[in-house]
This record gives sequence, C-alpha cells and structure tokens, in this order.
Amino acid sequence: MMKYRQLDRITSLTPGKVLIAERTLRAEEQYLEDHFPRFPVMPGVMMLEALHQAAIWLIRVGDGFQTPLVLLREVRGVKFGDFLAPGETLKITAEVLKVDGNRTTIKANAMKGDRVTVTARLVLETCRSDDPARLGTDEDVRKQAETQFRELFGDVTLSV
Repeated sequence: MMKYRQLDRITSLTPGKVLIAERTLRAEEQYLEDHFPRFPVMPGVMMLEALHQAAIWLIRVGDGFQTPLVLLREVRGVKFGDFLAPGETLKITAEVLKVDGNRTTIKANAMKGDRVTVTARLVLETCRSDDPARLGTDEDVRKQAETQFRELFGDVTLSV
C-alpha cells in the first residue's frame, strides 16, 4: 500500500493510453510542517511522485492488472514550473508514448490551472518477482494492486 498517496481521484482513463487525475494539497499534510513553516508548498519530489503514481496505474489498468511489478527505471527531462500551496489542485496527465517490450515510456505533467508545476518523461518496466511460482508472490502482489486500485478509485468508468 502507498503511504503517500498522491492521487485523490481519476477523472479520465483510457487503458494503455492516457490517465488524468487530480490531487488537492491539504494543509494538514505532515511534511508541510518542514516544507516550509511560513510558506508551505508541496515538495517537488512529491509532485514527481504524483506523476509516477499516475503512470503506474495507467500501466496496471492497461494490462488488466496482469503484471505484478511496475518499476521506475528512468526519469528524464524533469522541469518544475510553479509551487502548489494548500487548497490548490493539480491536474495530472500521464500518456503512453512508447512501449518497447516490458518498458513503457510515459509523458507526464501536472498543471495548476493553466500553469505547469512539473513535467517529465518516465520509463517504467513491468516484471515478475524472482520468487518461485509455488510461493504465489506474483499473484498476491497482482491481486493487492487491483484491490488497492478499486479501494482508492472505485469503479472508474473507462473511456475507449
């Protein structure tokens, strides 16, 4: 389970193609106490994590939750453009650019209104664990991911 959930809701999802989500920063989030006491803003790494989480869900839904692991392999061309303060909402878009075997390149960005807060290209790899099949690790992880998605986002209406 993700401790720092960076997506509040998915507003649009075309499996294997594009996912659009929202994330509203709440004033009571623990890390804002230190980032920064008199000017609380979402850390850049958390904005990047929002892009990462959107990309993971896009891949998982795209293959019907069949692959147990989705690993971040590269982050390219990261650019930060604006701060996000408590009460403000990010609109996160993750779009598949290329699939090459078990690697997927995602173009992702987060916007606050008409202002870009972060953009990046993410390269993710789908794989299985190295555990023996008899342990059932891959199936357990796969089921947990699907269950977590449903718990977090319900039955998101999928676009075609």
